[in-house]
Amino acid sequence: MALEIAPSISEKLPTTVKSALSKMSSEEQMMFQEQYNKKAKSTGLMVFLAIVFPIQLFLLGKTGLGIVFLLTAGGFWVWWIIEWFLTPKRVREYNEDVATKIITEMKIMQS
Repeated sequence: MALEIAPSISEKLPTTVKSALSKMSSEEQMMFQEQYNKKAKSTGLMVFLAIVFPIQLFLLGKTGLGIVFLLTAGGFWVWWIIEWFLTPKRVREYNEDVATKIITEMKIMQS
């Protein structure tokens, strides 16, 4: 089967997730897309938050790192600026993890 999810989503997915999706029905792929859209984070929004109100680490599930960030005042402002450039990669990794978890949950439910 071919992927029937939006190209904007499929280009962001890891190869293993794409492979698993291609073996699923259209309905299952649409269920995946719905779940992914609910749980995935926007890179633009996270970078905006990193610049204006740096809570992106908490939203990306890195609570310990977020606490250290706040306690050190953003690494005495240096880490705060570096975080602007690290955030897109963190969001990409977070979204890949979300996709992998959704696929895993779907496979478990099918069994």
